[in-house]
Amino acid sequence: MSQQTISSTGELVRSLKSAARLSGHRRLLVCAGSADWCETQVVEMVHALTGESVLLIGEDFPGLTVSDLVNSYIEAIAAKKCLSRLGAEHQNIIFNAYAGFDVDAFGAISGTLCAGGLMVLLTPALDQWQYFHDPEHHRMQVYPQQFEDVSGRYLQRLSQIIKTSDLLSLITESGELRIQWVNSHPEKDTLAEQGEMVTAPCKTRSQMRAVQAIHKVFRGHRRRPLVLTADRGRGKSASLGIAAAQLLLEGADQITITAPSRNTADVFFQHAGKVLGECHAALLNRLHFIAPDDLVQTLPATQLLLVDEAAAIPTPVLEKMLTHYSRIVYATTIHGYEGTGRGFAIRFTKVLDSKTPQWHELRMIEPVRWQPEDPLERFVFRALLLNAVPAVIDQPENISPEQCIFRQISSEELVSNEDLLAQMFGLLVLAHYQTRPFDLRHLLDGGNMEIYGLFARQKRLVAVLLAAREGEIESALIDDIWMGRRRVRGHLLPQSLSNHLGLPEAIFLKGLRIIRIAVHPDCQRKGLGRAVLDKLQQDAAVKNIDYLGTVFGATDDLLQFWDDSSYVPVRVGLSRDAASGTHAAMMLKPLSLPAQHLIHKAHKKCLFQLQWLLMDELRDLDVEVVATLLAIMAPIIRASDYYALSCDDQRELVSFTEGRRQYENCVDVIKRVTFRILGVGDINTADVRLLVSRVIQNHSWHQVAAACNVSGEKQARQRLRELIAVKSRLHLSGC
Repeated sequence: MSQQTISSTGELVRSLKSAARLSGHRRLLVCAGSADWCETQVVEMVHALTGESVLLIGEDFPGLTVSDLVNSYIEAIAAKKCLSRLGAEHQNIIFNAYAGFDVDAFGAISGTLCAGGLMVLLTPALDQWQYFHDPEHHRMQVYPQQFEDVSGRYLQRLSQIIKTSDLLSLITESGELRIQWVNSHPEKDTLAEQGEMVTAPCKTRSQMRAVQAIHKVFRGHRRRPLVLTADRGRGKSASLGIAAAQLLLEGADQITITAPSRNTADVFFQHAGKVLGECHAALLNRLHFIAPDDLVQTLPATQLLLVDEAAAIPTPVLEKMLTHYSRIVYATTIHGYEGTGRGFAIRFTKVLDSKTPQWHELRMIEPVRWQPEDPLERFVFRALLLNAVPAVIDQPENISPEQCIFRQISSEELVSNEDLLAQMFGLLVLAHYQTRPFDLRHLLDGGNMEIYGLFARQKRLVAVLLAAREGEIESALIDDIWMGRRRVRGHLLPQSLSNHLGLPEAIFLKGLRIIRIAVHPDCQRKGLGRAVLDKLQQDAAVKNIDYLGTVFGATDDLLQFWDDSSYVPVRVGLSRDAASGTHAAMMLKPLSLPAQHLIHKAHKKCLFQLQWLLMDELRDLDVEVVATLLAIMAPIIRASDYYALSCDDQRELVSFTEGRRQYENCVDVIKRVTFRILGVGDINTADVRLLVSRVIQNHSWHQVAAACNVSGEKQARQRLRELIAVKSRLHLSGC
């Protein structure tokens, strides 16, 4: 059918559907025009798709009548519900950008469209879309910025991609019609020709091999973990569910799955349930879900551990799993909002090589729901930069901080330079396990974002730093923020200092919160990260910034990194992140005299809060993190009168170490001297664990004995006496 014969939107939809079914691909149709015009097109499209399911994404579709919406084939949901549809399959999807272009939702829901399906994107006129007051702007709005002040640079970039892309069809209210007629047929299945047939319930050879490989992990040699990697839509989570169900049918007693959230594991349980069927549904009770943080804390017994979307779980947590469990499968998405699979591959491969050198990797290539070279998938990858990669660096061994150029990068430059944007986002994707498409939009449109780059030869980006401007909040809000009656968007550090630490004056100072630092994987351990921080400090001083700060998941190595750059801890979050299993740590570095006074007070308050919190809400904080925090705080501990020891205190310690008094009768002075001992450091790991778990965190003697690998309470008490006797001598004045 030629373009000239298309007489209506309904006819266009039917033609695109026919072409999609023939090729085994999905098609994207963009309808650009006024809201009223788009609604008219939707009504026509829905009628043209009679008999097929249509999922409408957006708050409402007023052009559709009640009778339309009660049709069992039509369903409307808000964009925020899209993540709950992972694992579902849809024949047609209409995404209403007038209700807000949620980039995460668009990326997620596109993966649920089946072969032969049609994705429709409704947008304002492309030349005007960047000026549209997108409801998503509220997520990037920073006080005192107004809603209409949020930039539309991401939409400007997306509009340009749509205008020039050959991966989609376009119809506009002004009369433009561009149709993607490519009808490529599926390539011949060379493996099928060789006789390798796919057996149910698997749908592709990749999926069948993945299931077989999981069986081998369960029945083969121990300590040979499997890593499954795949782009989205390759049936990775389904493979885990199929294999788990088959193993249960063959007699497995217990299989555990962990994932960043319970919703992430829904696809796993759906496919396991299908394989088991009603006759064996009771076996589902042998499949247990547990969140990553709970898993590494409790370490429950299991015959096989399955880790879905491993890229969205921090490497230290994955490493703890690897250390404890001998039969384990890690599965992760390479490109997608679920996690940054390429970063996972780079970071975790080194751990696997070190701890389990006989590990195996299997890459799942064939899509389950559509044919290869799918135009919708290729468009989504480009629009959301899911396949962004860092620049190729020639001779990275010769790169040094002195040879690099540090400069600020504007959002306008990134929009006009797609290569630089891809280099930057590629670095961010590799560096952090939770990078997602929304971060791309926030990077371009965020109201308080500052972007810095470190460039090597030929303008290749080797490091990037993202920061947010915070503070300078008006004085009228000082009491409301301090008392917790008001929070303003986009000012994390000053509001936490005011409300959590009781320092109301913090809202007046100008701060720069470092959100992320990413260094090219080929150029790491050359001091580039430290160089970026130093350069940022110089730039911030010129701009009269009062302090630099950061918030991150607390691990001993990250705490040490920021301490080496003279940042001090001022707060530790009370709850663990469900995915990372870590508590958030806030660290600051003063650049002005007022900030010095403020941060000194915050640092002291943090210490005094910790001494109580470590016996309560933070009593399960990792021992290594506690020890590193107290080592960083050693100067302020030594300077505090509270931790000073009187002559009576010293005599009490001597009495305890000689066995004349029980621990419980001297607990106050033992706690205070332990803070001083841990601040000095130079203690072996087992003794650190004893001091922290019993004296600082107040765990029971039974728990302490188990954690410190001693035979019982009596031995733990005796070791504590010996340790206090040796280590407290530095803190005695000779009374």
